[in-house]
Amino acid sequence: MGESGDTSRPVPADPVDDGTTLPRPDFGPSLPADTIETQADVGGARGAELSLRRQDAARARGFARVVVLLCAAGLLTQPLLGGVLWLRVTFSVALLALGGVAVRTWWLTRQPLDYDPRAARAFGGVAAFAALVACWYLGVLSPAPMLVVLGVGFFAMSDDPVVAFGVPAVSAGGYAILAAFISWGVLPDDGLLPTAAIDSTLRISAISVVPAVVGLAVWQARVTRRAMLDALERATEAMREMRTREAQLEEANRDLDFLMRMAAGRAGPYTGLAAGRYMIRHLLARGAMGEVYAATDTQSGDDAAIKVLQPSMLGDEGLVTRFLREGKAASTLEQPNVVTIYEVGTLGANGAPYIAMELLRGHDLGWHLRQRGSLPLEEVVPLAEQVGHALEAARQAGIVHRDLKPQNLFLAQQHGAAPAWKILDFGVSRLAGTTGTLTMDQIVGTPGYMSPEQAAGGREATHRSDVFSFGAVIYRALTGQPAFSGSDTPQVLYQVVYRNPTRPSALTPGLPSDVDIVLAVAMAKDPAERFASALELSDALNAAAKGTLDPAVRVHAQTVLAALPWGTAAREDSGIELLSAG
Repeated sequence: MGESGDTSRPVPADPVDDGTTLPRPDFGPSLPADTIETQADVGGARGAELSLRRQDAARARGFARVVVLLCAAGLLTQPLLGGVLWLRVTFSVALLALGGVAVRTWWLTRQPLDYDPRAARAFGGVAAFAALVACWYLGVLSPAPMLVVLGVGFFAMSDDPVVAFGVPAVSAGGYAILAAFISWGVLPDDGLLPTAAIDSTLRISAISVVPAVVGLAVWQARVTRRAMLDALERATEAMREMRTREAQLEEANRDLDFLMRMAAGRAGPYTGLAAGRYMIRHLLARGAMGEVYAATDTQSGDDAAIKVLQPSMLGDEGLVTRFLREGKAASTLEQPNVVTIYEVGTLGANGAPYIAMELLRGHDLGWHLRQRGSLPLEEVVPLAEQVGHALEAARQAGIVHRDLKPQNLFLAQQHGAAPAWKILDFGVSRLAGTTGTLTMDQIVGTPGYMSPEQAAGGREATHRSDVFSFGAVIYRALTGQPAFSGSDTPQVLYQVVYRNPTRPSALTPGLPSDVDIVLAVAMAKDPAERFASALELSDALNAAAKGTLDPAVRVHAQTVLAALPWGTAAREDSGIELLSAG
């Protein structure tokens, strides 16, 4: 946008946009204390893992019921079958043991997460032993080996390789050894169907068939499981892509760039007027409250951008004051990653306030995210580093930005130099320690990126508020999804104050776990728990990308996440002080 259409864009026309000034919300009751996961978690790696655990538990519950019924039937019919006393007793004991383990498994699977590998291994081990005893008692060449195949088909589907391959191996190998030893007379042939009654050739064939069938059952189970995992992975990826598209659409709906471009290249109310030493040319962009013009420095001939309030806004003294404050605040920052302010003043007969600044060419982060969905970590790290230095300069100057968001971070193309990220719009900034925000009892900022203390409306925004917003921007850039979203502003603000978003690495496979740790600290609900500055945050992100994160940060993050884990909502009595503020 700008003089060349799509390649140039000045700072946004409005000093405050995207719902900057909003009435304090009524959050209503907090979510239940036992809320553990968000819907978004289901679409990530953690959600896939939990889904598999639930499926394993559901299958185990069904199989355990079948085993309990078989054991009960075996114990009831055993007195009618007869046989050698010692083998009958062994068979009964094996059925009791297997039935007990099956009942325990049935009970555990009421809560899927309680069915862990230890429980599955115990179930599989006892089942394999009991199946071999049943084969011996009923006869190794009787239909009893089908019990082995039945169990193998279930256990081979397990996510635990010890269960998936160990139980079938023990079952098939144990059967082959047992059948061979009985056929060779090494073990007594005391089963109800003796092997001696069967021809030796058929005996050998029968003994060979059972392990082969077990092997086929294992292969079929693993193929089925692989197909299930592939389907789940595709569904997870599709869900992740859907959420990314939703995030892009949500941001596109809130972004006014397309409206601002409608006026580009045309004459405006201030075209042809002089703003100090700058001659105003055509419109570059127009927003609800402000306009941005291309201008020429009459002394140097250089291009510039002139930001002016629309005439209809001049009657609002508070807005005029805030507009001028933006220019004065930003003009004190001489830092390469902050848009350069040349001059602040008034123009025309009505005394319209204007800000003269450098004309930027390129696109803001919001545009890049709409085009690409998300950015890789190797691109976000330098972004964070440059913005971190800019915010540190603001902190040193005692300025709090209070409205960091993708639309206020601009990747400027520079002649003869690498592109650089610049912070725009200090329109809602304030000097730290001063009183009054020109907004009375209203909250200030952009809903999805403001800090909890801003959203709750009960605390003064500080530099740590900018740290939170900066963390939310990084989260959006890395995951392709906003950290906090909802169908309307109150819902978004509720998320900001009460809920921790989905773990970033659950949305972006391959993202280092240390990045989760850094963002957990950056977006802590309590300002005192966050990084002391945006520069400290950017340094930690850089270290996380390199695998050299300070262990102290990891320890601190554990404390933060213990109070409010990823994907959970805080209770009103959770001890997070700011939730009841205001």
